[in-house]
Amino acid sequence: MDLAAMKSYVSMHKDLHQRWRSSAFTASWLLYAGYYLCRESMRTVRQLPGAPIPTGDFSHLLSYFALAYILGHWISGTWADARGPRLVALAGGVISAAATAAILLVHTANGFIGLELVNGLGQGFGFPALARLLAVWFNRRERPGVLAWWSASYSLGGVVAASLTLWIATTQFLPGWGWRRCLMLPPLLLLVISLWFYRVTRDDPQSVALIPVNEEDRPATWRMGWRSVLMHRPIQTISAMYFFLKMTRYALLFWLPLYLIQTTHISEGRAAASASLFELFGFVGALYAVRLSARNFAGRRFPVATLFLFGFGFLALMEPVLAPLGWTASAANITAMGLLVYGVDALMVSIAVLECVPLTHAARAIAVANGAGTVGQMLAPLLVTWFAARFGWENLFNLLLITSLIAGAIAATRWNEGAAPVVEEPATAA
Repeated sequence: MDLAAMKSYVSMHKDLHQRWRSSAFTASWLLYAGYYLCRESMRTVRQLPGAPIPTGDFSHLLSYFALAYILGHWISGTWADARGPRLVALAGGVISAAATAAILLVHTANGFIGLELVNGLGQGFGFPALARLLAVWFNRRERPGVLAWWSASYSLGGVVAASLTLWIATTQFLPGWGWRRCLMLPPLLLLVISLWFYRVTRDDPQSVALIPVNEEDRPATWRMGWRSVLMHRPIQTISAMYFFLKMTRYALLFWLPLYLIQTTHISEGRAAASASLFELFGFVGALYAVRLSARNFAGRRFPVATLFLFGFGFLALMEPVLAPLGWTASAANITAMGLLVYGVDALMVSIAVLECVPLTHAARAIAVANGAGTVGQMLAPLLVTWFAARFGWENLFNLLLITSLIAGAIAATRWNEGAAPVVEEPATAA
């Protein structure tokens, strides 16, 4: 091959590689944001007049959903590491869409709960598989920036999905369908996105005859892999920290609109819009966290997480002081809290976790850390209800201060650690 032909080959290889990487990022972003369509649809439907949701005790439905979600994480972590993430992410979207649409046919409380459990299981397939896909297509140096931008899929994406679901519920499009629109159009859209994702992505560069971007390319052995991840100390620290972080995040989401209505006396709609600021700009916090870690802490993640969590605790104390001053001051503080929380979320649970383990363990490590956070999320409404009954709703920011300080203290135990080392797979597991 002459020099000109070699240059042409290299250029073509780079262009092809960049195209597949762009597809992996864009499709993963849209798919995970699309998952939220089938998380928000039932919340909207249950508020619509005339929706024939079966009567029954649904007080523990969020807990059931969270348990199914955790199980989905463990299945996804195992399959995505062993077989590749693409089919797993597709399966999650299809399962979630099918379970949501099938609620149209349910007439009993047990059937409704069962379908929501299936929905939670499918939802749990998404995060570990998609995080692994990005880890495969982007190398260790590139991942922090890529994953920071990708975090908008669950901060900004969640708000967009909720807004789209609300529009579907109130639009005059297909007026004869009424509430049924929320159980047909969002699942249909998720299904289309899932199929498109599967069509435009590949599990790794090798599957399209490209050179791997990561040097780690060894077969995964899931039994030894789970033990390696569960016993790895940085993963344990991140998981414990994220338990309290996600508890804090969902406690605030659960209670903030009510607090705003009671303290600032704004309308329910404006309170919901104000609370959405907590999520809307969260990815900006992720971008800043990555930049701060690189520029001021030599790539160390735990110091940034510690500072952000302690900062959130301070802002939580300030909210009761700022809320009576008017909507602008309160909204600015709520936005700042969102920047800090989502900054830690992306920095630690996506970026730091993937830096702790070899590529063969990526999905399982994500499943462990995010699964621990989901347990905190599951307990958040119960903790909020108990605390409010005992100490009053107006004191709930004190609870957020406590949980954020605990999370920050856990992260601070690894303040002096450098960039997280990769834990190598034992030779017997190869």
